[in-house]
Amino acid sequence: MSRPATQSSASKPKRGPGEAGKLYLAAYNFFQCAGWSYILFCTLQYLMHKRTFKGLWPVVACPTEIFQTLALLEVVHCLVGLVSSNAFLTLIQILSRLMVVWGILVPVPECQDQFGIMMLLVAWCLAEITRYAFYGTTLYNSCPYLLSWCRYSFFLVLYPTGVSKLKRYSSTQGEIVTMVAALPYIRKRGLFTYPLPNQLNFSFDYYTFVILVIASYLPFFPQLFGHLLKQRKRFLSPSDDSKRN
Repeated sequence: MSRPATQSSASKPKRGPGEAGKLYLAAYNFFQCAGWSYILFCTLQYLMHKRTFKGLWPVVACPTEIFQTLALLEVVHCLVGLVSSNAFLTLIQILSRLMVVWGILVPVPECQDQFGIMMLLVAWCLAEITRYAFYGTTLYNSCPYLLSWCRYSFFLVLYPTGVSKLKRYSSTQGEIVTMVAALPYIRKRGLFTYPLPNQLNFSFDYYTFVILVIASYLPFFPQLFGHLLKQRKRFLSPSDDSKRN
């Protein structure tokens, strides 16, 4: 008696974005891919001409701030059902990078000339270009295998040199180096710190907060890297071509 119901629920079509939603997502992914390609071009051009990473951030700061912040739209995409990802996890992933941009690089200009800036910019760009290109092409089931391979293989290098969270291979070392470089200036200036006594009877030490964020990379890195390895095996398995796209 329960079998027909099971078959009926299994055959129920999955909720999708619809044609209008697909067009919007395709445009969004193309725009982001183009934006990060531009940032990568500016980064490589500067490095080749100047032969140094010092002074790089002011050149790419504006587009990086724009396209990194624009990623908050992806939380909205989750909430309205355009994509099936978890909205909370997506928000956490995005906030990890926004903190580096708006919480470290913008308010602490001294850390903009550290070696970590080059590492995280290149890692962010390569990760986002492949990610958005992958998402855009899979909307219409037209993702080539080479792009799928890049999507699920680049993390082997980008993840250790950069870091974000799941599915966002940023720049672990680059982000950590940049945050560590900012710590002395954050402490000296009392940046974003709200000490007692105050009317709210609440205190916040941004210096300690940044240290905790840096420390959080250590326990989560092995777990997330292992997860990505499983994802790579699943989608690039030669025994299951249907999962490649």
